[in-house]
Amino acid sequence: MTATYRPTPQVPALDGMTPLGIKEVPTIAVFPEQQLTLDQRVEKWVWQLCRSLEKNYENYHRRSIEMNSAYFNGDGSKVELSQYAQEQIDAMDNGTANLMKFRMESGRKYWKIIQQDFDTFRDRNEYRDGGVHAFIDKKTGEVFKPASWKSPAKHVRYDLRIIKERDYVLNPANCSWAGGYLYMR
Repeated sequence: MTATYRPTPQVPALDGMTPLGIKEVPTIAVFPEQQLTLDQRVEKWVWQLCRSLEKNYENYHRRSIEMNSAYFNGDGSKVELSQYAQEQIDAMDNGTANLMKFRMESGRKYWKIIQQDFDTFRDRNEYRDGGVHAFIDKKTGEVFKPASWKSPAKHVRYDLRIIKERDYVLNPANCSWAGGYLYMR
């Protein structure tokens, strides 16, 4: 009896996922912070902020669908969602929803957090850059509101080295996908 080689069937990967369905996590995100330099910590915090912004948007999207359905039911109940609303909720539950994403891009002095929207116009079906969400200084971890695509505004909004400010910013309930938390306090 001869053994024949059969290659393992390949499962197509979803965007941002490996073929086995595991989300890609940068190596720096799993190291304990005590072992990292400040530059590496800042990179880790930027990555965490991107994930917090995505979670904040998911919560916002879910809440708006549920509130709109309650509003249109007339009596304020959330008993029955429309077919579209139910499809959106189901897609979020099973991880196939094409929600807004945030990616980080390294520049000379700053990390740039870029908002990405899913584009379905003319069957493109891809994520496209929407705008800059924030700039974060690579050396210090200071967070800036963007003044344009290429440059930050003048004043520091948060400093990720300060634990209290970092905990506030990295909490999905506090950071806003729309950037409201970046206005002067």
